[in-house]
Amino acid sequence: MENPVVEYYNSYDEDGRLKRHKLEYLTTVEYFNRLFKPGSEILDACAGTGVYSFYLAEQGHSVISGDLVPNNVDLMKQHERADLLQDIQVMNVLDLSALAEESFDVVLCMGALYHLSEEIDQRRAIQECLRILKPGGILVLTYINRFAQFMVNVEDGLKNIEDAVCIFHNRTDSIFTYTTPEEIERLANQSGIRKIKNIGTDGMIYALSEKMKGASEDSLEQLYGYHIATCEEPAILGASIHGLYFGQK
Repeated sequence: MENPVVEYYNSYDEDGRLKRHKLEYLTTVEYFNRLFKPGSEILDACAGTGVYSFYLAEQGHSVISGDLVPNNVDLMKQHERADLLQDIQVMNVLDLSALAEESFDVVLCMGALYHLSEEIDQRRAIQECLRILKPGGILVLTYINRFAQFMVNVEDGLKNIEDAVCIFHNRTDSIFTYTTPEEIERLANQSGIRKIKNIGTDGMIYALSEKMKGASEDSLEQLYGYHIATCEEPAILGASIHGLYFGQK
């Protein structure tokens, strides 16, 4: 029987998602540029179809790219810029034993925690990433915010309120696992990671989505500036669907 996560992503358009959620992409690369030293050795362990892998390689970093979903790996290998990457392979962050210890300046674990519902597996994934990370290197974790997801999941008229509350308390809908900024920080801290940044990559955008309709490009640019200026604010983190955590080994 196929892994349900693999089955889900076999028919999911990750490239299209990041185009639709442009703010998430722009915020992520903004902080990559701020925090990664030039010419870093980077592992993108949950690369999807390689959007961030290709971007980082274009910036001069040395990037190995992997993903759990074989179809995603095939798409990266077929990409016109595939030769920019040092390697592309099927990869599971629960077992990175094929990679040498302390061999990367940066490890991106941007997706695994979306799907690992058991804390023992979350810890195992983080420890595997830390094993291959150089001392002082940067680990990047992404997560889906449990508070913001509840707000988005509830339908008009609260028609599905019972199901939404159930998912909130269970922390999962069977495919996705939802967490909080505080839970991510606790998990990282207990794994011996020093926090650098914890960012809401889409901030208040979902709450503002109706008000954004018909906005001019200039207004959207000003909104982006506001978002970048406030995306680290703890008071806003709970409203952002996607969270981005940077920690140092």
